[in-house]
Amino acid sequence: MYPLSLKQRDDVRRYAELVDAAYVSLKRHNRRNLVIGGTTALGDITPLAWIRNLKLADGKPPRMDMYGHNPWGLRGPDLSKRHDSTGPTKGDADFSDLDTLAGWLDKNLMKAGRNRRLPIFISEYNAPTDGPSYEYNYFVTRALQAKWLRDGLRITRRWKRVYTLGWHSLRDFPPTPEGLISQTGLIDGRGWRKPSYYAYKRG
Repeated sequence: MYPLSLKQRDDVRRYAELVDAAYVSLKRHNRRNLVIGGTTALGDITPLAWIRNLKLADGKPPRMDMYGHNPWGLRGPDLSKRHDSTGPTKGDADFSDLDTLAGWLDKNLMKAGRNRRLPIFISEYNAPTDGPSYEYNYFVTRALQAKWLRDGLRITRRWKRVYTLGWHSLRDFPPTPEGLISQTGLIDGRGWRKPSYYAYKRG
C-alpha cells in the first residue's frame, strides 16, 4: 500500500465533504433516505488508504448510513481466508476480505458518535467468463462464476454486516469495434442464461 500524494489526500477530503453535505441535505428532506459512501474498489487508492483518509477538515468522518464497496478479486468468497497484510495486495479487499474491511470501517469511521458498525453495501460484484477481458486480467468458467455468486449470496444472507449484493452486469456487453469482450453478465450475448443467472434468481 503506497502513501497517498497530497492531491490524492485532498481528493479524498473533498469527497468526504460531499458525502457529509449530501447526508445533511437528504436527511433534512426525508429521514428515511439512506446515504451510501465510499464505493471503493481496486485502483490507484486502496480501500484501506481511502478509509483512513476519509475525514472532514475537523478530523471527523463524514456521516453515512452504509459503506459501499466493490469486492472484485481473484479469490472466491470465503471469509475464512486470511487477508494478506504484507504482500502486494495490502490494503485491497476482495469478497473474502469483507470481515477485514468491516474492521477498517469500525476503526476509522466509527468516531465522534458517527457511523456505528456501518453495513457494507456491495455495489458491484462479478466474475468474467469465457475468455480474456479488456476490463479484467482474469476469467473463470461459467460453473465457477455461479459458485462464486452462490457463495457470496450465502455470506450476504448469513452475515448481518452485509446489507445487499449487487451484480454487474445482467448481460454480457457486445464486443467493441476492435473485437474486445467483457463477459461478466448473468446472460451471454446470444441471450442464453448462464448458471449464475439461476444462482442469482434463487438468491
